[in-house]
Amino acid sequence: MRRACVILLPGVLLAFSAFAGGKGGSSVQEQGSMEATLDCFGYGYKVKVVINGVDVNVKGGKSESKRLFDRNNPLIKEVPPEMKNLFILKLGENQILVEFTKQGTERDKLTLSLQPAGYPAPVFALYSKSKASGKVESKFTVQAKAPGDFRPVYVSDEGENKSGYVVVTTMNATVTPVLNGQEQMTLAGMPGLVPLENVKPGKNELVVKHQADPAETRELRFAVVTPEGAKFLVRKITDKSGKEEKFSFTVQ
Repeated sequence: MRRACVILLPGVLLAFSAFAGGKGGSSVQEQGSMEATLDCFGYGYKVKVVINGVDVNVKGGKSESKRLFDRNNPLIKEVPPEMKNLFILKLGENQILVEFTKQGTERDKLTLSLQPAGYPAPVFALYSKSKASGKVESKFTVQAKAPGDFRPVYVSDEGENKSGYVVVTTMNATVTPVLNGQEQMTLAGMPGLVPLENVKPGKNELVVKHQADPAETRELRFAVVTPEGAKFLVRKITDKSGKEEKFSFTVQ
């Protein structure tokens, strides 16, 4: 079983939190701004990410996490110059460019996601494991809250919205997807995204195994994103026993 334990301690995020907290106790949420978290797991890769024409200074070669804000946030006038490239989002349509080059081993994989606060899944996600290099240009839409017809954009080696993933947004649960009989990566205790490998043309069968302790968490929130769309799920945790949920989707 493959397990993922992700601990995010982004220096930029900590610096911004300290800065905002030192201004009379104001916070980004209190300013009423829009924000999103950009995560990149790029071990073995050189990576560049440009959003709305601005390089967000993702380099690859490690785990990186940045909190991005809307360009109209009043705090942009107060932050130091090196942090102004975090204030780049806008309501409505946004553009993203991702360039990557594989520099490590064949086993290295690149995962990148952008998830606005309050959304049940990333608005944009990218996964690559087989390409030596790539350049992805795409668009995503951000609203004040996720619309009822929200559909994430997902780019994999197969193309845009040609594969799928499972994303968990709550703590203290163990989640393992199994696609077409092949066990995928396990998320143990932390939120995260699991790209689905072994997707095949035609019908695919997905089982999501999950387990949690009701003494630690009262509900599990996760999403299943496939070429057919997205399902956003909330499950109440009433006992410690493991559960299985089955899904199917078709790839043209």
